[in-house]
Amino acid sequence: MSGLNEDTIRKIITNHSVPLVFRGYVKNWPLCDWSIEKWCSVFGGKEIPFRCLKKDFLSDEPCWERRCSVKNMTFRNFVDCSGSSDEWMYFDYKYIYQWFNGDEELYKDISWKQFGFPDKGAADATLWVGNSGAHTPAHQDTYGINVVTQLYGKKRWILFPPETGGLKPTRVPYEESSVYSELNFYCPNNLDVFNSLTGGRMVELSAGDALLVPRGWWHYVQNIDPLNIALNIWLPHEKDGSTRVSEALIKIFVAQICKDLPQETAKLIVNPNEDDISDTPLSVLFLQLETVANAYLDNRRKLRRAKRQRTREDDPGPVTTEDIDVKPFIEDKANNLENARSITSEELVKLIKQNLEEFANKDRPLCDDEIDGSTTGLCLTKAVIDAFSEANVIDLVKQNLLARLS
Repeated sequence: MSGLNEDTIRKIITNHSVPLVFRGYVKNWPLCDWSIEKWCSVFGGKEIPFRCLKKDFLSDEPCWERRCSVKNMTFRNFVDCSGSSDEWMYFDYKYIYQWFNGDEELYKDISWKQFGFPDKGAADATLWVGNSGAHTPAHQDTYGINVVTQLYGKKRWILFPPETGGLKPTRVPYEESSVYSELNFYCPNNLDVFNSLTGGRMVELSAGDALLVPRGWWHYVQNIDPLNIALNIWLPHEKDGSTRVSEALIKIFVAQICKDLPQETAKLIVNPNEDDISDTPLSVLFLQLETVANAYLDNRRKLRRAKRQRTREDDPGPVTTEDIDVKPFIEDKANNLENARSITSEELVKLIKQNLEEFANKDRPLCDDEIDGSTTGLCLTKAVIDAFSEANVIDLVKQNLLARLS
């Protein structure tokens, strides 16, 4: 890349406010050259859990995890059936360290050094393996800056700015790390809700490409090819400390609601990775809140002391800034950098229609799991959780809490 080094890349990642594509940036990673046979040998004979759902699923709601079944199979078995299966299958959001150890080849070959983060490696990365149609519902990440590397196959990203209206944010199903959209970008019954969406961007990643998803950007992600493998990392953001306090407050509220509901109803309120929320003692939740609140306040005090110290000095010296103008680097074609391209609402509807044409079956009745995983019956409970979780509400609670703890 012309004029780019690791320090510059790091500044771009931490400052750029629009999704940015690094074409071919990780083609030098050995992982991007691995064949299917190589991947089969790396996974070996271990059985791994795939989240599965019929590809022809048609619904007003997104394909929530509760609607999915889980099937354990070897990577080889997944490859053998991925292209012909009537289900999409996803081994998704899996931290590398939980499935591979430091002596294994996959673990050793992951490094985020060329993105300007030499201290980050496999222990910080998550793995995503799926077939065509496998997807993640539209959502915002509550923490960090998302950097994605595509290792095998093609993946489509549809993104919207944090402030986009019309996406119908919800905290049901609840997951600490995500705010979901109620819109079904996969195969919806109704396309009208997409006509008013503006500010969208779209990118298709191929093996060797990388993508920067700035903090708070909405994203819907879908696999295009029969075999798709990607890695990502969430890099820390300066606002994470404050967000952790907000999330701890929301978690206490959701947990208390779940504790007083029938188990089957409570399960619909949370994603499977939060199933233990009802059993977590309130004292533990308050300890978590106390920990993140004190950490945030301590950091705020340190910043204030540093600022006062600078104002006392006669010659504070040059102020170091991380700001960087990315435009010249994008304009230099040798760098293979590009902002994710803008799409109109008409183009978005066209993409969704392609999904409907390829996958949807309007004549198939829903099976029990698909019906039981719906959140529409929660109605008032869901409305109460979403009302209390609104940013303006939780920010006011947080502000009052921190004032009393200061």
